Amino acid sequence: MNLSKNTIIIIISLFAIIGAFTFADSLSTVSADNSTWIAYNTSNVGLAGLVATITVTIKNTGSIPEYFKISQIYTGSLLNGTINWTVTNHPGAQEMIDNVNSASGPDWGWQIAPGQTKTVSFTVTANGAMGDIPYYITNANAVPNTYDFLIPDMGLAASWFQPDEIQTLNPNLQLKSWCGTFNFIAINGADYPVSGMIRGPIIPTDSKLIASDPTAFQDTGLVAGTGVAAWNITLGKFDGDIDPSDSESFKYTYEWPLPNNGSVLGTGSSVFAAAGNPTNNTTTTVPNQNTGIPLGLFGLAAAMVGAGVAYAKFLR
Repeated sequence: MNLSKNTIIIIISLFAIIGAFTFADSLSTVSADNSTWIAYNTSNVGLAGLVATITVTIKNTGSIPEYFKISQIYTGSLLNGTINWTVTNHPGAQEMIDNVNSASGPDWGWQIAPGQTKTVSFTVTANGAMGDIPYYITNANAVPNTYDFLIPDMGLAASWFQPDEIQTLNPNLQLKSWCGTFNFIAINGADYPVSGMIRGPIIPTDSKLIASDPTAFQDTGLVAGTGVAAWNITLGKFDGDIDPSDSESFKYTYEWPLPNNGSVLGTGSSVFAAAGNPTNNTTTTVPNQNTGIPLGLFGLAAAMVGAGVAYAKFLR
């Protein structure tokens, strides 16, 4: 069989594209420290009672009054991958004209005059998933188990975001500082004792862990450039009532920005999965160095084709 020169070039290009995408997919299965996460079907431990108290200082650098408000939804692209917040404390806030979070009641926000710097604090409590319903976080890049016989147990993963997303949404609102304290409870739902690693369910990037109770160690391999609060735990069997033998409470506080790091515009990476359904993982941003998807390979494949086509992949 004789093939023309153009046909051979097209075939080689197609194989190059397939190889690049396959390699990209294989790279996306690992975490920041190149550890491969194995997907699991369920977790014996769920996280509940999630409460966050946030204090921010924001400056209006524009020439007109600006407003900012509390997001009452923390979500990816799937309905059952959502944390819904109830705002339980909002000193000085006003009810806003437009409701982004109509299902959760009015939106609460603050006005900042031109040139003004304002510091506010508020508290939000998860309802449903991670509130009164124990849920857990899985790694979006976990792979099916095709390995014998030994595999690592990575425990529960974390979701993450960049506190200065407000500057991406409105450049006139400059975030000067951010401090957040998170409380949650880990609950064993199995009728036998379990051990393993859990991580804080929501972690701010470019931030410093300044306090934790019990004392946490920091996992620096899950998200690039971020120390994720983590704990090794052992919980007794669940006997029908949640008590200190089968549950444990956790508290951790982060400050932003890192010392001498300044402000870096956020990309808003986050991952949340519904309990018992690892396929519900998603990211709420264009893939980047934090989400583990190598965009450079997409560009390389397009260049090899020579068609001048730019490929951009959005996971929202």
